[in-house]
Amino acid sequence: MDILSVRGASVIMNCSAYCETSPKIEWKKDGTLLNLVSDDRRQLLPDGSLLINSVVHSKHNKPDEGYYQCVATVESLGTIVSRTAKLTVAGLPRFTSQPESSSVYKGNSAILNCEVNVDLAPFVRWEQDRQPVFLDDRVFKLPSGALIISNATDTDGGLYRCIIESGGTPKYSDEAELKILPDPEEPQSLVFARQPSSLTKVTGQSAVFPCVAVGFPTPYVRWTRNEEELTTEGSERFLFLAGGSLVISEVMEEDVGMYTCIADNGNETIEAQAELAVQVKNNKKPPT
Repeated sequence: MDILSVRGASVIMNCSAYCETSPKIEWKKDGTLLNLVSDDRRQLLPDGSLLINSVVHSKHNKPDEGYYQCVATVESLGTIVSRTAKLTVAGLPRFTSQPESSSVYKGNSAILNCEVNVDLAPFVRWEQDRQPVFLDDRVFKLPSGALIISNATDTDGGLYRCIIESGGTPKYSDEAELKILPDPEEPQSLVFARQPSSLTKVTGQSAVFPCVAVGFPTPYVRWTRNEEELTTEGSERFLFLAGGSLVISEVMEEDVGMYTCIADNGNETIEAQAELAVQVKNNKKPPT
């Protein structure tokens, strides 16, 4: 299994080989057998797994990043080699944007930015008033790390911060206050707080099209694909999140097209478009 780590963390590369006679386990990195006897950071665990302590990674020294294989040998039977597992070491945690204080009308959607370098986005979590934020289809995290809160209620008000937890010391963003406002007496213009962006995905991946519209009366969001109404009824791959964002799981070639998010609050209608391009995964093995 491929592994994503960060500098300074410890990593275990799993290896399981079963035989009546206990096999001799060795490890290869980038095709070369590792000498673990004289290695003070990398060691073989009793079950055959490889432990890498305090991953080393810098601009000019990347001894741990690469492709690993487990090699199991039984003298009377021979040797088997596992499939390749890639160890990738993410860059240093840094925020390219941080949450900013904002206000939202009750029932509307709020978005709190927390953009990090792409390889660290899976390690982002959020806190509200220093307590973990639990995600569901109303409160969810975009692939970039940003947090969307839809159908906001009074309990959503508070101080928010995002945290990168990637094995080393956690890195905290600035705190930002989210205020929940009562319904205004006058209608408020309908605008997009976040629009979908065009995506290129490989078959089998997931695609997320965020669409956050705010105004009063509270807007209703619907989607079309190639100008045809999009429905999730009977589909296990298409999901509308509360607030209007669209998630497509296990993208297929037939999903290509122009997706339009349409927000309507009875007084106004606004639209935003994004294109989905799909590349077909090549499963063919190269000739041996």
